Amino acid sequence: MEVFEKLLDQELYSYFKTAKFYANPVFHAAHKVVDFYVEFENVIPLQIYEQIITKLQVALHVHVKLHIHVRNNKVEMDELDRYVNHFVEKYADIKDFRFLHPYIEKDTICFSTRDEARLAALNLALPSLMEKLSEVGITQEIVCKKVEDDVAIETAKVEITPVPVKTELVKKQYPSSNSYKKESATTYKIADLRVGYSNVQIEGHIFDIDNRVMKSGKTLQMLYISDYDDAIVAKRFEGARCPIEEIDSVKKGMHVILTGEVVYDNFSKCDSFMVRKLEITEEKKRMDHAQVKRTEWHVHSNFSEMDGVCAIEEFIQTAYDWGMDSIGVCDHQVVQAFPMAQHKIEALSKKDPNREFKMLYGCEMLVADSKYHIVYNNDHRKLEDATFVVFDLETTGLSNTRDEIIEFGGVKIKNREEVGRLQMFINPKRTIPAHISNLTHITQNDVDRAKPIEDALEELLDFIGDSILVAHNATFDVGFMNAACRKTGHEELMNPVIDTLPLSYAMLPNDQKRFNLGSVCRHYRVSYDGEGAHRADYDADVLSQVMYNMMNQLGHEATLDTLVDMEGGCEKYSTKKPYERNRPYHMTVYAKNKDGLKELFELITLSHTQYLVSMGKENGQPRIIKEEISKKWDHGNLLIGSSCQNGEIFELAHTRSKKELYEAMQYYDYIELQPLDCYKNLLDRGSITDVDDLKWYLQFIYDTAKEAGKMVIASSDAHYVNPNEKRLRDVYINAKAIGNARHPLYIYNKQARKATSNPNQHLLTTDEMLKAFEWMGEDVAYEIVVENTNKLKLLTEPIFPIKDKLYPPDIEGSDQKLRDICFETAHEWYGKDLPDIVEKRLTRELDSIIGHGYYVVYYISHLLVKKSNDDGYLVGSRGSVGSSFVATMSNITEVNPLTPHYVCKNCQHYEFLDGDEAKSGFDLPDKICPVCGEIMRGDGQDIPFETFLGFEGDKVPDIDLNFSGEYQPNAHAYTKEVFGDDHVFRAGTVGTVQEKTAYGYVKGYEEEMECEPFNEAKRVDLAKGCEGVKRTTGQHPGGIVVVPLDMDVHDFTPVQYPANNPNATWKTTHFDFHQIHDNILKFDILGHVDPTAMKMLERITGVNVRQIPMNDQATMAIFSTTESLKIDTTKYNEVTGAAGIPEFGTPFVRGILELTKPTTFAELVTISGLSHGTDVWLGNAKDLIDNGTCKLNEVIGCRDDIMVDLMGYGVKPKLSFTIMESVRKGKGLKDEWVTEMKANNVPAWFIDSCTKIKYMFPKAHAVAYVMMAVRIAWFKVHMPVHYYCMYFSIRCDAYDVQTMIQGEAAIRQRMADIKHMKEDKTQKPSDKELAIYDTLELALEMVLRGFRFSNISINRSAATEFIVDPDDPKAIIPPFTSIDGLGSNVGLSVVKAREEKPFLSKEDVLKRTQLSKTLVEKLADMNALEGLDEENQMTLF
Repeated sequence: MEVFEKLLDQELYSYFKTAKFYANPVFHAAHKVVDFYVEFENVIPLQIYEQIITKLQVALHVHVKLHIHVRNNKVEMDELDRYVNHFVEKYADIKDFRFLHPYIEKDTICFSTRDEARLAALNLALPSLMEKLSEVGITQEIVCKKVEDDVAIETAKVEITPVPVKTELVKKQYPSSNSYKKESATTYKIADLRVGYSNVQIEGHIFDIDNRVMKSGKTLQMLYISDYDDAIVAKRFEGARCPIEEIDSVKKGMHVILTGEVVYDNFSKCDSFMVRKLEITEEKKRMDHAQVKRTEWHVHSNFSEMDGVCAIEEFIQTAYDWGMDSIGVCDHQVVQAFPMAQHKIEALSKKDPNREFKMLYGCEMLVADSKYHIVYNNDHRKLEDATFVVFDLETTGLSNTRDEIIEFGGVKIKNREEVGRLQMFINPKRTIPAHISNLTHITQNDVDRAKPIEDALEELLDFIGDSILVAHNATFDVGFMNAACRKTGHEELMNPVIDTLPLSYAMLPNDQKRFNLGSVCRHYRVSYDGEGAHRADYDADVLSQVMYNMMNQLGHEATLDTLVDMEGGCEKYSTKKPYERNRPYHMTVYAKNKDGLKELFELITLSHTQYLVSMGKENGQPRIIKEEISKKWDHGNLLIGSSCQNGEIFELAHTRSKKELYEAMQYYDYIELQPLDCYKNLLDRGSITDVDDLKWYLQFIYDTAKEAGKMVIASSDAHYVNPNEKRLRDVYINAKAIGNARHPLYIYNKQARKATSNPNQHLLTTDEMLKAFEWMGEDVAYEIVVENTNKLKLLTEPIFPIKDKLYPPDIEGSDQKLRDICFETAHEWYGKDLPDIVEKRLTRELDSIIGHGYYVVYYISHLLVKKSNDDGYLVGSRGSVGSSFVATMSNITEVNPLTPHYVCKNCQHYEFLDGDEAKSGFDLPDKICPVCGEIMRGDGQDIPFETFLGFEGDKVPDIDLNFSGEYQPNAHAYTKEVFGDDHVFRAGTVGTVQEKTAYGYVKGYEEEMECEPFNEAKRVDLAKGCEGVKRTTGQHPGGIVVVPLDMDVHDFTPVQYPANNPNATWKTTHFDFHQIHDNILKFDILGHVDPTAMKMLERITGVNVRQIPMNDQATMAIFSTTESLKIDTTKYNEVTGAAGIPEFGTPFVRGILELTKPTTFAELVTISGLSHGTDVWLGNAKDLIDNGTCKLNEVIGCRDDIMVDLMGYGVKPKLSFTIMESVRKGKGLKDEWVTEMKANNVPAWFIDSCTKIKYMFPKAHAVAYVMMAVRIAWFKVHMPVHYYCMYFSIRCDAYDVQTMIQGEAAIRQRMADIKHMKEDKTQKPSDKELAIYDTLELALEMVLRGFRFSNISINRSAATEFIVDPDDPKAIIPPFTSIDGLGSNVGLSVVKAREEKPFLSKEDVLKRTQLSKTLVEKLADMNALEGLDEENQMTLF
């Protein structure tokens, strides 16, 4: 064994002390392999075995095989398990043993499975496994067996202690017996886990749970666990050790410690963690232990677009938990977090009314100067006669107080000719930073031999003389020259200065995007070499040529005054305003009180409208000018802060003189400093040399502020709450925003991006902040961290951005007008003496509506509907407004909510029914009027008013109106006529990042960082964390908000353009409308296709759609059979004729119709409710009908059914209403409600049904939809050709018009092809093909009813509508737009041209229309050109 003593270290050799060779070693020269045959006392641990092999191979430079015999061949199960795992990973022939673990049963080692097929595979592989184990001395008998119980065999195993990674080897004594001693688990980070580790422990939070019921009926629970660095899916099976109660007790968001093992999951192709033990723990959270807490004045919520990643509620809760009593939000350019902040504060106050917490409301605005600063030291010289020194400097950095000049390059010009030139290196008496050398190519050798500035300055000043100085970004270059003058005891330069950077802003055209020297040179066609750039002499040279071009543009008479006049912008050259092109900087603006809040709202509006800067076609950046802020600040209601590193104060401290910094500070109420960590990006990019340099600038700001008498505060500039959320912001920093915009912290250089971490910007406790500023001294740190932040807070009052009640607009006298309109209509309908039921209902509703101030909502809706009707467009009502009889009588809705009754249109005779003769008046048979002999029709849908406004009449009315899509803009515009431009706005929405988009950002982050691909669990973890961040804004499709005439919109919200699109025609509320829903009135003026369809049918048939009967038997039959269609059922598979009927034509609803076979209007209303609700039909009403518990007319179909039925059972009205409201919103039933329902003998099926519902339709909405559907069905039955003209013109999204023209066989073939694609897993039909299938379905129905499509005709087809063929009443002619790629404008051009004179040839068609050559050829192929020649033929007379 001595050979091993020489080759191995003492630790490993100790295993060989009692060992011996049982055969001599053999060396195979050809293969360079040594076989050692060694007998040990016990089986050696796998880890030791692997280390011995490795060490021997390294020492001998050959492959080593170690054949082992052991004197005691008993082995511990954990060691055997390791060896089996080792061989399974190495050899494919035993892969069936993967995830199986050995156990002892009656002194025999067993592997077991529940799967017969797998058992056979195991037995086949067993000899190979035993052979491999015998090579390491394990020769015990092993059996494979099948088990029947429910224990999760593949995860049930003895605990095994893994070898901790990256730790010193600890020698363990392995007992010789088969005894088993339980060992404590080893804790790992998720990222360090490896397949095969067992008896390991991980800690993290559950960010998602997926419970799956398996075929056996048992539950597999998958817990998605994250430790904020990595994530993994942990699995456990329901069984004896993990009952279902334990599985159900674990919830999302819990913090847990899991013990178990790591396995490879073949199904999901990733590592997963098999859980043996789960402990629920409290997550360790940071706490603030300071006696006196600080106030945080600078947090960014997830409304800071694509930047902040935490909700404002999370910031507030954390500050509250830390014992702070206030926090300030200042999102970038917006105040959209204010409503959520107020709601959170109110919730905390309810929880503990004795504890005060103040919200500080502010905004970090983007401020730009309103003027260009082109000329300094103006002495009114004429430019043509002047001498200029065009110059540039190279320096060691950006600060004229800390850095030095290293090169001067200047060109002197007069009369547009060069009269002198000077290039000079200057010795900075310090080392040039590496990045400056890389940028300028100036080496240390170049400057070491040069004069220092004190010796060189005279020569520079002599060269300059009294010339006009010209530089690109002159504030930088002249600033350094003046700093050099101050340092050397000279006066500052008083020469006139022209800065060509703002001059180029003023003179270059609108489409110029960049203004660096290279871009300006390219504009003026001045040659600019990127390599030579960043050398002073070269830049000065090209700038002198730019100056010649600018002077040519300005003309011979231009003076310095001409340039001064251009400082406000110059429309002669560019319509861009200075605030659009000047570089903006950050400034924080806080409201001190209620008046300040309104002024802040006004500033937000200005920045999002008047000062919105176009950044592309439909994208703008909100900015504001200082003067607007000053105007508001003068009233004393605002606080102005200096913001962060992107603010003016830090910029001036970094690059300018103390005098300029001191002057700028006069504008601010307080100056902000952030912890050193926040400025890390400036250090990474070389803008600031090192941390000492950074400290100097911050101290410079503090000292200057003290001199200026300004309060200095420390703030976090927090973009997330906890340090672990930095990873989420990292994703956003590297994600592309809308329009491919990049985050300001994004690093374009790939290598630098991968090597650099972003600044830490989490919310700091008082202690953490004091520590961050301890470098300034304990007293100063306490002053700026605690004292000043709290002093500043005392300047503010409690503010409530969201009002506590509704403020409806008022139109003088509209309450009486509404009453008059209603009673006038009632008398028209029901005669001079109103029935008791009508009078009582009207009076009760009007008293409630007028009493709560909602009358104006009704009156405006009445005006809108009246205008639309007068203009020839029907209006459909949506939502629960049809529950209101006042809405019926004021002509807002056609739905009559009274109980079923007859009324004579001729003599106003009425008959109200007492019994349950019908649920809907439309189901009553026509009846002869006993008074005048005319036909009486039924009406009344029996809908309680309380559904709409509640029993207290205090529910905010929501009147939704469906206008024709083509009329909707007119209806919107009419609201401006009624209330005025500045009182009507679109309801705004805020679009946030959803999980799917967030997942894309995470994948993009992996690509940007070129890191090892994340596992799926980590991607999902990051994506879920990234959800909810503001991405853009938008507008409600039809929501119009109206501000009371005696108030201003800024009493409620700022306004803006949707998505910051400067070209938008409407302004929207800045707050998401849902946040102010209870304060300001919204009208839903929606666009819908049904009124458009009605308008077309009236136009082409002359039938008044309002007079179509709702009880026509042939029409009603269409919903249960195809008899009314007179179709050959041998060729047609559909059971009903509902295809192509709105709301009833989808496969889902047609399925309900087939099952329920409705014959009445009331049943159709129930079906409409069932089909539009969520979890109302499937798994609910359908099952009740299938198992015979209920009939269709008994199930809960609409939300009103709940309230009416509960009242019928005896439940109190107010409680019935409350239960209905809860159930319809998917909030379920409270225990006390269930008790009350049972006490009133409400059936169990009814209660169970209520618990399943997620969303419910109001009955009035369903009635309005069914009325439209029945009207259209009437046309389908009685005027089919006109119906199909309407359907194919208005309701189709795509056509295959050539197939449609060819008839039945071609239509069937095309449908079969698309259907085959749907069913074939390898193909997927496009959205267009799916839309074509829907169109062809109706085309087939039409053809089977004996109608056909005529060919498209250049002389007969309409532009956009299918029309009846004048030569064949059973045919319809497709329009030009039914051809792929032919738009409505092109179609209209054809119709217009042929009306002027007939087409003579194809050439004539091409000349006189907008048709392309390709489209003309397509028409020719379809024989649509009807024999036109290629060219015009000469006509002889």
